[in-house]
Amino acid sequence: MKKRVLLVISAMLLVVVVVFFIHQHINCHFRPMTNFDCGRTVSLDMDLENAVTEGINIPSTKQTKEGDGMFHFRFIAPKKGMFYKIYYQNESYKFPDTSAYAAENFYGSWEDVNIGFKPVDGKVVRDALRIVGNPRDERIYYGSVATEEWGTKTSIETNVQNIRNDKQWYDAIVEKAAGNHISIEDQIFIDAVWMAGIDLNKDAVNHRWKRNPRAGEYAFMLVLCDEEGLAEIPDYIQYIGRADENGRFVNPFGWYEMHPSKHIRICKSGRVLKTRAVLDGRQGLNCGEDKTPQALYEQFFSHISTQYTLRNIPVIKDVVGEDPYTREEYESNRARFDSTQLIMDYPVVSKQPGTTVKVSPDGSYITLINPASTEGNLRKESTGIRTRVGFTYGKYRGKIKFPVMLNEENLWNGLTYAFWLIYADGGVWNQRRPNFAGGGYIPKWDDTEHPQRTPYHPYSEIDIEIVKASKHWPWEYYRWSRGDRENCEEDATLNNDVMFCCTNWDLASTEPPKFKGGLDTIPYDKNHSFEVMRWYPNYKALTSRTPMPNSAFKEDWYYYEIEWRPTEIIWRLGPDPDHMKVMGYIDDQHSSIPNNQMKCIVTQEYHYSEWWPPIVWEQGLIPYNKTDIEGRVYEIIVE
Repeated sequence: MKKRVLLVISAMLLVVVVVFFIHQHINCHFRPMTNFDCGRTVSLDMDLENAVTEGINIPSTKQTKEGDGMFHFRFIAPKKGMFYKIYYQNESYKFPDTSAYAAENFYGSWEDVNIGFKPVDGKVVRDALRIVGNPRDERIYYGSVATEEWGTKTSIETNVQNIRNDKQWYDAIVEKAAGNHISIEDQIFIDAVWMAGIDLNKDAVNHRWKRNPRAGEYAFMLVLCDEEGLAEIPDYIQYIGRADENGRFVNPFGWYEMHPSKHIRICKSGRVLKTRAVLDGRQGLNCGEDKTPQALYEQFFSHISTQYTLRNIPVIKDVVGEDPYTREEYESNRARFDSTQLIMDYPVVSKQPGTTVKVSPDGSYITLINPASTEGNLRKESTGIRTRVGFTYGKYRGKIKFPVMLNEENLWNGLTYAFWLIYADGGVWNQRRPNFAGGGYIPKWDDTEHPQRTPYHPYSEIDIEIVKASKHWPWEYYRWSRGDRENCEEDATLNNDVMFCCTNWDLASTEPPKFKGGLDTIPYDKNHSFEVMRWYPNYKALTSRTPMPNSAFKEDWYYYEIEWRPTEIIWRLGPDPDHMKVMGYIDDQHSSIPNNQMKCIVTQEYHYSEWWPPIVWEQGLIPYNKTDIEGRVYEIIVE
């Protein structure tokens, strides 16, 4: 009898739960994107024509038959006297809706954040919205009318100098820095930016491009409520531009999940949007004085490191070509020249923008050129391009033809090829997530023995670097964990592999629970893992090496991919997008994953051999190239 009563009670509770769930999640025939073709998924590439200066709107006016640049919606209201609001969220690159980091997800609603719930005005309700950058209308993404913001940078520099020249002001900054547990230099910069922000707000505009929409899949959610339900929904959920009582934004998708109510009804459509960004050369190339405002690429000028001196042999000859450089010549040149004959120099970059990067006549590719040397003009010149549109997260895939790196005798041409991401801007608006639990970040340029950590920093970088190196790290990093020296060393001059090196610059944040200096292993799946290296505990990056064949550079093009997700980074390589091999993996258990906006770069650079020990070929014994070395970038897709 007792058992029967328990079963009846359990059944009644189940019915209540089911009824409540049905009541909460209703079928109101919510139909998003009614002005686009039928089907569960609407695939729509981002219109990037004005993305550099105005940001990205999805859809654009050119992509809608009505010319209004809006997604149209329709639903059936269950009864009168109700209120509604439509939200959207990127589902491909997000934290779980109820996560502590869910507020970082890209979500939005009405473009005017001062509009909350709207009253239902009929049985069939029709409305429209679009996906825009900075959907919460955050002031941190506002700025001056000038797109490049040179006035902003000038104001910041002036404010920095004013702070230093005013002793009372400077002393106050020192005290504030101590209270905030950051360096004096960082506090000066923060205050200088704040002062510049006051000046800018006189003519501030919403720079939506500073928080562009993310690529990937978007979900749409309709929320319906009566007056009682509306009273239950806090202002910061009704108006997504507002923060809660703690000054934090709250993800509406997670809030509704954690606050079920019989007065609030949810309808999440099964119809989704899938979008991507295709960046090619059809809109030109922005180079120096040749201003092309809508160009999606600009020339990238590599930082010239003076960490080492090249000490290069004064020889002009191609490593790869009809008359290639040989091992015999390499060894002969080692003894042929004394120190007085070597060229003491550093790699260089172009002094005339637009000469080493060029767009093909039809815009189908961009050529990267490492120019030839001539007698009296010996130089190893790096070249590259950078995108002018930034994103946070995404699967970045470059279709690239890099030059052949090794000749038939496995001699290296001296170049390092790279497909990489770097922080879009150093302004306060683009800082990484504040880092207090991890002790703070170490600035990339701080290589002192006792670096000063800071909880705020904008620097982020994720790399693919391809170079002739050994697949093993120097022996001293293995000897305490492995006794088999024979299996930890190789003569890499004997194979035609090059190293596909994957790096995440985490600025040595110790917040990840498995943070570690030296060698470590990160599992990728049940059958694969990757050996990673952090050169010492305060080193600011984690790197893996995976061999790839030199033969890949003999193809018309190859694909290089960085999948940057909120909690992990996956690197891939392949002959086409459907046949990509995983070449590297890092997760947030081992390394701090950046969450700010980044741009994509492709480079062919002359690096020092010392950067990739143990040294295989010495850069100084590689001759200056006799003919131009050319690569091609066909497109970069972010999806």
